[in-house]
Formats: sequence, C-alpha cells, structure tokens
Amino acid sequence: MEAEAGASPFYKSGQGFWVRWMTALLAGLLVAAGAGWLWQQLGLISLPTPTWRITVRDSGFESAVGQPVELLTRGANEGDFVTIGTGTAQKWEQVSKSEHQLILGSLAMEGTRTPGEAVAVRSPSKTDVMGMINGRAGGIPIFQQQYLQAAGAGLFLIAGVVGIFWIVGLKHRSVDFLVATDAEMKKVNWSTRREITLQTQVVIVAFFLIAALIFVIDVAFKQVFELIGVIRLGQP
Repeated sequence: MEAEAGASPFYKSGQGFWVRWMTALLAGLLVAAGAGWLWQQLGLISLPTPTWRITVRDSGFESAVGQPVELLTRGANEGDFVTIGTGTAQKWEQVSKSEHQLILGSLAMEGTRTPGEAVAVRSPSKTDVMGMINGRAGGIPIFQQQYLQAAGAGLFLIAGVVGIFWIVGLKHRSVDFLVATDAEMKKVNWSTRREITLQTQVVIVAFFLIAALIFVIDVAFKQVFELIGVIRLGQP
C-alpha cells in the first residue's frame, strides 16, 4: 500500500514524541562533541609541504623564478657553511626594505635534513654570495589545515545527523523501543509539589537530628575516656 500524500516519513509519527526528541537532542550533543574532538585531532596532522617560504636578509643575494638555490647550514668551523639541500626558486619578491621572500620547490635534501635547518641560501653559480635567512624556513602545506579539519568534522556531523534520523525516525526496532519507553514513562506516578516539600522538610530535620545525636555521643565518649584516663587533654 502506497503512503498517503503528505504523510510523515517517520515511522509511528506522533508516538513517543518526548522520548524520541530528547534522545535525538542528547545524541546530537554527543555528535557535536565528537566533531569538535575530531577537529582538534585533524589539526595535529602534518600535511605534506612541497614548497617552503624563506625570508632572506638583503646582502647581495638575488634569485629568479626557475633558478636553482642551495640551502646551507653552519659547518664545524667558524665561518664555514655546508650544503644540506637544493631547490628551485618559484617566487622571489621584496617584502620590506631589507628583506626578500623566497619560495622554494622541487626540494632535494641530504639524508634526514629539512629546510628548517638552513641558515643561509646561495646560488650554485655564485658560491661567494650568500643570503642569510631571517628566522626559520616554513613549509607551505598542499592545502590549508582548516580545509581538512572542516571536511572531517563536517562529514562526521552529517553522518551523525543521518544516523540519529534513522534511529529515532525510521528504524522500526529502535522506534518501537522508544515509543514503549514513552508509554512506560506516562505510567509513572510523579509526586506533587506538596509531597516534595514535605519530604524535603523531613530530610532536613532528620539531618540536623542525626548531627545533634552524633555530637552528643561524641561528647559523652570524650567525657568517659577522660574519666578512665584513656585520654588526657592538655598533655603531650
């Protein structure tokens, strides 16, 4: 039999309203918390950095797009520099009166060396002219970290919403359970305001009576122990 036009897509729509909606709300909070946790975890992932940004202090060194560049670090002796890798200039522009920005790609590093260890750059054709690096070279990831975080957290949220919709709205077994739970909750005999007030008063009075009784017993035992010499107040 085909569903009537305008019929709700939910299974047993209108039944178990509060239990189903509260279940969906709490599950939604868990999904949101999970998406936030996933966002943080994805922010810890190190993305590949095929290009690196280097700030070079003006000292006579110049480069052009497509030219090879050597990365140098300090050697064992004072004033010595050793090559730890090479790259190709992809961008060379002035960023201040005394600094240029160099973007390097096609990197080939020695062993486990990284461009972040470099302290200077030079052109293989002009080994006598070096440009000192200001700060540390920074890797440029293949795309922004926020894109990965947003994609991961967004997919998690979508999957969570679909899952909640299926559990509380479409899956017959879970919906039947929630509807039955709602029916049982309606059978609960909730206390009236007057009953709750009286019960609260009883608890408060009982609390103070018990506290007073314990105090009296404590004082009585103290007096007895002093009389029989078990404890002596004021003596070490």
